[in-house]
Amino acid sequence: MTLLSEPDLTDPSAGRSRSRVGWVLTAVGIVAVAFWFVRNGVLEQLPVWAWTVGAVALAAWTLREVVRSPRVTTAAAAVMVVAGAAAVVPTRSLMLVAVIVGIVVLQSSIALPVWTGAVATLVALVEIAVVASIDGASVQFVLGTSGGLVLGVLVGFSRRQYRAAEAQARQAERDQQRAELLADRARAARDVHDVLAHSLGGLVLQLDAVEALLEAGRVDEAATRAGAARTLAADGLAEARRAVHALRDDGTSDRDRLGSAADVTDATRASGQDARHEPPVPRADLHALVTAHRDFGGEVVVVGDLALADLDEAHRRVVVATTREALSNARRHAPGRPVSLSVIRDGDALDVVVANPLSSGGHGLVGIRERFAELGTDATVEAGRSEDEFVVAMHLPVAAASSDAAGRSDAVDDRGTHADRSAGPDA
Repeated sequence: MTLLSEPDLTDPSAGRSRSRVGWVLTAVGIVAVAFWFVRNGVLEQLPVWAWTVGAVALAAWTLREVVRSPRVTTAAAAVMVVAGAAAVVPTRSLMLVAVIVGIVVLQSSIALPVWTGAVATLVALVEIAVVASIDGASVQFVLGTSGGLVLGVLVGFSRRQYRAAEAQARQAERDQQRAELLADRARAARDVHDVLAHSLGGLVLQLDAVEALLEAGRVDEAATRAGAARTLAADGLAEARRAVHALRDDGTSDRDRLGSAADVTDATRASGQDARHEPPVPRADLHALVTAHRDFGGEVVVVGDLALADLDEAHRRVVVATTREALSNARRHAPGRPVSLSVIRDGDALDVVVANPLSSGGHGLVGIRERFAELGTDATVEAGRSEDEFVVAMHLPVAAASSDAAGRSDAVDDRGTHADRSAGPDA
């Protein structure tokens, strides 16, 4: 998964596109204030210092709108407050507009402390009071301007809350993207683990069987085994490519990924393999898993219907992957020991249990619980040692549409042991 680049959360203007209407209204405001500032200044013959500070405030306001940089915006807003406040009394409150805009900008910036607007207001109020005392303005004038300054703080704080909520939403989205990326990588890691455990492990067993058959002079059977090993390797390569593809392009659905892997396997079969060399691990049911385990020299006792017809595709895929890992671990940790596979329908649920005797100690199944957790349903799995067996027990809900089919499948005791002793497991 590719993480999208986000604007800097410390940028007060980051990620905020300015509409044409906003630009026009701001430009009209600057022009209007500048016009009345010049007109009234000429009529009232403002002192030079008033002209200077007023012009500086207007220039800072214009700069702040033209250059949308965080540092420039903050500096321009501070200049608007300081210079504009000095010109409030001489201009009969006209430059109070620039002061209020500057306070709003400072207070709304999430890159600055929350008390910045209050400090700017206090500075502006002190300036206005000092100039008013020198110019002989009334106390009511100072109190009136202070109300406008407080209004600027409130508006700025409201904007600050809105921008903070936006920043949190963007951060939450990025965190979710990271979590999805890590989940995709975990799923790919489990797929690669399955390839190594089943395909490569089974390949070793098949090649050992080929060697034993060649030593016994059974060339035809050895050739059959070699073809099966080749198909197993091709299927493992397809699974590995699917896992890598899942990391490179998460926009592709699971169905498409499985299809692309199947295409690789079909192409391999079309290159000269016959019907006897079908891939040992299909992704839809458990039949081929049992067949493959027996081909590897293992013994499986099956009870129930392996078609898993009552499960949807997502649950069926997880059951097949979990069973494949359980059988691979059984071959690796308890070679030559019989494995039982039970599929039992119990009302509106289905229980799938894989158990094998332990030759020594116990072993764990990596990634099983994560697979079931990703389903987001009531499906559960337990894996651990029970007396002298290692048991993987899966409990899955059955779709309501298939409830009528409950109990229609009679229990089947399908016992199969590979007859060829030379192909016995040797993990």
